[in-house]
Amino acid sequence: MPPYQHLLAAIVFDDAGLAVLDRAHVLAQHFGARLSLLHVIEYTPIESGELLMTTPYDVTQQLEEEARGKLLALCRKQNLPEDCAHVSTGTVVTQIEQLVQKQGVDLVIVGHQPRKGLAAWLSHTEDNLVHRAPCDVLALRLR
Repeated sequence: MPPYQHLLAAIVFDDAGLAVLDRAHVLAQHFGARLSLLHVIEYTPIESGELLMTTPYDVTQQLEEEARGKLLALCRKQNLPEDCAHVSTGTVVTQIEQLVQKQGVDLVIVGHQPRKGLAAWLSHTEDNLVHRAPCDVLALRLR
């Protein structure tokens, strides 16, 4: 089996996301692979009385612009080309799946934080991704 050629790191803007980025960058260097970064802005339902609405377009666009700025700053810090940064809006697993298909990614790297109690019974992004991704998935254990 040939080494990985294109890695995708799913990034959140906190210490856990930075840990994922650091490890993904090391892995990309090890394999001599291309590294892409993805930050997904999840749809945020807004409750308005009895109606449930999605986030207005202008708010979503502003969130995407802010996220793109943060992601580009991370690219510069890691000496990665700016075209490796991707921001999308939707459900995390779906957006990862779409980028994997579009970009020919062969390894997705995500963070995993062990959960306890009731949270351990609920569905988790990394679990869903392992079952649905058309490529390998590496879930990094984060503390």
